[in-house]
Amino acid sequence: MSVIAPTLSHVLQNIERFKAELDSSADLRRRLAYARAWYALQTEDGKWLFAPMKFCAYKDMTAKKYDDRRDGRRAEKQLQSWFTSVPHADHLNQELTEALTTFLAGYGKSPSTACRISVTSDFYQSQNNRSADDHVLANLLIAVASRLSAEERVRLRAAL
Repeated sequence: MSVIAPTLSHVLQNIERFKAELDSSADLRRRLAYARAWYALQTEDGKWLFAPMKFCAYKDMTAKKYDDRRDGRRAEKQLQSWFTSVPHADHLNQELTEALTTFLAGYGKSPSTACRISVTSDFYQSQNNRSADDHVLANLLIAVASRLSAEERVRLRAAL
């Protein structure tokens, strides 16, 4: 019996391990198209790593232990304490969907049309804060630019 991952660290390790397990297991590759809940982790170099919920939600998961027929409701509830599902309308969702599509295409698969992608809540919040900060900064630039002479506004536009 598999134990639900007790910490975020266990989940992140599973996401990091997923590709290697996938590369070594034809059975795991065959099941890729059925996954609907994907969990993503961005590496330090900006690349995205993915794992389906039923892989990353259990402690020390491997291809041999993986069973996508198990009921993942309890496991997904645990994951929701650390992750946020990225809404389809969010700009980040497009980036994630493209990265997941590219990842799965490497195995001759494509994501389910009903798929959803989650990232750590801390990461999601940092992305939203950056957007909010950008909005505040843009408003400030607009306010400052409105006080500039026409000549300086032309110079500002050219620099942007």
